[in-house]
Amino acid sequence: MVNAYDGTRESTSGFIITLHPLVILNITDHFTRLRLQSGDASNAKGPLTIFGAVIGTQSGREIEVFNSFELPYKYVDGRFVIDNAYFVSKQEQFRQVFPNYDLLGWYSVGSHPTDSDIHVHTQFLEHNDSPLFLQLNPDINPAIAKDLPLSIYESVLELGGSAEAAGGTSTAATAAAAASASSLKFAKSKYKIETGEAERIALDHIARSTNADSDRGSSMVANLTGQKNAIKMLHARVQILKAYVRDVDNGTLAPDHELLRQIASVCQRLPTVNSQDFRHEFISDYNDILLNTYLAAITKGAHAVNELVDKINIATADRKSGKRGVASMGSSIYV
Repeated sequence: MVNAYDGTRESTSGFIITLHPLVILNITDHFTRLRLQSGDASNAKGPLTIFGAVIGTQSGREIEVFNSFELPYKYVDGRFVIDNAYFVSKQEQFRQVFPNYDLLGWYSVGSHPTDSDIHVHTQFLEHNDSPLFLQLNPDINPAIAKDLPLSIYESVLELGGSAEAAGGTSTAATAAAAASASSLKFAKSKYKIETGEAERIALDHIARSTNADSDRGSSMVANLTGQKNAIKMLHARVQILKAYVRDVDNGTLAPDHELLRQIASVCQRLPTVNSQDFRHEFISDYNDILLNTYLAAITKGAHAVNELVDKINIATADRKSGKRGVASMGSSIYV
């Protein structure tokens, strides 16, 4: 078989493919984790690569890819074999959460499609007649790249022979030869990126969290980092008190009754956390905080609605005044 893609074949199917950023994040995260865990060298499972399925919706020729999930595989006789049982189980789980999502294709990594990708692609034909192939190129230098290092391919069946090519005769032998010469190839498709409101917020948070040490860092990351440091400090102090009590009990250190009374006071306060009164008071305060948050959200929404109504009223008033001016001008000319 010749190369699966020669770099010039473009798709002519007319599909309008829309890709959401979550899929790109999932693929890059999958490959990054595998590379950090396994290193760049090949292992017993074969060359370093990843496989996964992409899901979304299709309406006519409009395809929208929303999500993806990873797929385990085996390396058998120089070929990658997808775990079909795991794939079917995972797909059923996703359908319970996203009943409108269907299998649209699969993803992997590489600079261009190969014969090995064709072999994997045929395994998905059982679940989709024309699956898409998303390929991430991790070797592209982002400093000089103009586009995303991600390509989407469609599969086309290329016939390698015909009766006319065999001397103008149409026999069963030549037909069989033409069928055997046909091969599955990839055609590159165009796609566009579409981002929802929730995805824009998540992407902004991820972009800021990568630069959390600077002034532009995410406030949530800074808050979580402060809480982590506080918990670590509390844990370290508790360990110090624990070691002190153990040494006093063993006779290694002389007892300090004032310090021991303070430690006993702290320990006696701990069981109150599990009391019924504490639980009731905690739930009451928690509900009050949720109510305040809900009221703040309602107030913000009402304020946005009021601003929208004001803008509509202004636009409507301007339109009416414009019409009245035209009418008065027409009447004056008529008179």
